[in-house]
Amino acid sequence: MKTISNRPIQILIAWSLLFTTRDAFALGADHPNDRPVIGSTNWPAGLEKLVNSPNRIHGFFVNQQDLFFYYGDAAALSAFLRDYAELDGIVQKRLIQRDGVGEAKSSWSKEGKPCDWQIYISPKSWHNMAELSKGGTNTADALQQGAQEPGYLVEVHVWIGGRNALDQVDIPKNVEVTKSK
Repeated sequence: MKTISNRPIQILIAWSLLFTTRDAFALGADHPNDRPVIGSTNWPAGLEKLVNSPNRIHGFFVNQQDLFFYYGDAAALSAFLRDYAELDGIVQKRLIQRDGVGEAKSSWSKEGKPCDWQIYISPKSWHNMAELSKGGTNTADALQQGAQEPGYLVEVHVWIGGRNALDQVDIPKNVEVTKSK
């Protein structure tokens, strides 16, 4: 006798509930600046050191996504990018240019402070599910495939209206530079 697994249906229902009610169930808090952030046990090697760079001015998390903000000149950003380029387990390393001046603040904060760059960290599975839900994709196959992708998405965002002109920054060859949409 053949049994039919309900596992794909259970995953679809769980993800559907999560993303149709994600605002009600969001968990978030600020990361304190006065002590090191202890990353997830499965963060890529070197990421915890990068996150705890001495020029971090703010950080927060919402659910599985972490954002950390930094302030510094071209030399500090170049050093940060060198360490970023050496992270293990990150297939695509991206530096995303943003217009204007950055603001370091949590989603729930009323005021922020100027910043020069940020690093965005999210498990690929979590990021994929959020992107799929925004685009209206809700097929069981797409949800199941997105939910099972291993690894982390780690991106550096730099504001080009602030202190750092990218022509003064040493960008490693394995870091792809793109513009924000």
